[in-house]
Amino acid sequence: MTLEYFEFYRGNLADGFETIAGKQKDGHAFIVTRKNDDSLPILDIADDSVDFSKKRQQIITHDFKLRRFENAWQDVSFQWANIDRHWHEIVDAWQPEYRQIVEGPTKEWGLRYHETGASGEQRVVGANAYPENYEHFVNWLTGFSRGSIR
Repeated sequence: MTLEYFEFYRGNLADGFETIAGKQKDGHAFIVTRKNDDSLPILDIADDSVDFSKKRQQIITHDFKLRRFENAWQDVSFQWANIDRHWHEIVDAWQPEYRQIVEGPTKEWGLRYHETGASGEQRVVGANAYPENYEHFVNWLTGFSRGSIR
């Protein structure tokens, strides 16, 4: 199965949530990052109209929903096959839920994704607990939002 789209978030209500989402669509792929601020609305990556590419730049500029993300997306079309491969290496062994009670603010995180041939979305959620390779995943994924080619 091939990764079609994903959305990863982390944070809490006090500090806000960072969201990194990606999608492959119509022969191109992109990753869009929403830092934990309120200047950008929540974007539903599964929505068919959410589509960023250089070919669609004029549409993005004139679309009220998309234009606010004009500087928050990155084209990863040539990297998507490697993203898909590495994604499966990391995420396939994850359990659906990770929870631990700790003092202080809760650190929430979650992941939803869809693959070709799957009957629906897969979801993984966590609160103060993480899979063993979580930090590797976060470093790898946030590298794209910092412009790192991996």
